[in-house]
Amino acid sequence: MKNKQKERGRPISNGDLCARRMAKSLKINVVIPASGAGVRLGGDIPKQFLHLGGEPILKRTLAVFDSCEIVAEIAVAIPEGYADEVAAYNFPKVKHIVTGEKTRAESVFAALKCFCQKQGDCLRLRENAPHPTCALGAHCALGAPRAQIILIHDGVRPFVTHDLIERVAQAAKKYGAAIAASPVTDTIKMVGADGKISATPDRAALWQAQTPQGFTYRDILEAYAAAEPGGTLSAATDDSLLAERMGIRVKIVPSSPENIKITTPADLKIAEALL
Repeated sequence: MKNKQKERGRPISNGDLCARRMAKSLKINVVIPASGAGVRLGGDIPKQFLHLGGEPILKRTLAVFDSCEIVAEIAVAIPEGYADEVAAYNFPKVKHIVTGEKTRAESVFAALKCFCQKQGDCLRLRENAPHPTCALGAHCALGAPRAQIILIHDGVRPFVTHDLIERVAQAAKKYGAAIAASPVTDTIKMVGADGKISATPDRAALWQAQTPQGFTYRDILEAYAAAEPGGTLSAATDDSLLAERMGIRVKIVPSSPENIKITTPADLKIAEALL
């Protein structure tokens, strides 16, 4: 599984190379939510375990992060019953495998807790909130020093690159929070409850959010903890939304539209064409 070291269609400038050298002084941890059922793709196999070019989609995604120099540890949230398969990938940086929760956000929260050095480091989480049980058992690195920056990346975005990972990590370090995103190219319409157009926003100000999304560990853990009591957590589909609710300004890091999320049969066909 060859990782392309530059953003697709985006030449790496001297400034980019300098930023990458700076980024490599970072050590980050990564959360990969991959516990969805994948109902939009149909079939009995969750979408993240469908094969793309002869390899499971999730395995391709994990391979990029495992081979990235700045990544220290990876926590992955998966459906029940798939722990042995993920452990058999034998990626040395995958230190935590947890069973996912009902929603993406709840699964991310469970995986984030893996990086607490001990229960007392959970900051303002609910009192006595338990850590998730890691499927790696004795091989779990719970208690290892946590990285300052956390990246969260969808398990079904296998076309992420080292370049994008490093740029998001560096921006998160500089600004406190950053996400990959691509400019919107279509005209977007806002529609009311009556099915009629209510507004046409200027697309020059619109960006399509992607992953990875990067934050300081303390900020994103607190953002997730603050969201849980009010029920906001279960409805959240985007990590930066929770950070925004805490008053955190999030920096945009330009990405390629080819950093697709595979959720439908059409997406899978596009992904096959991108290999």
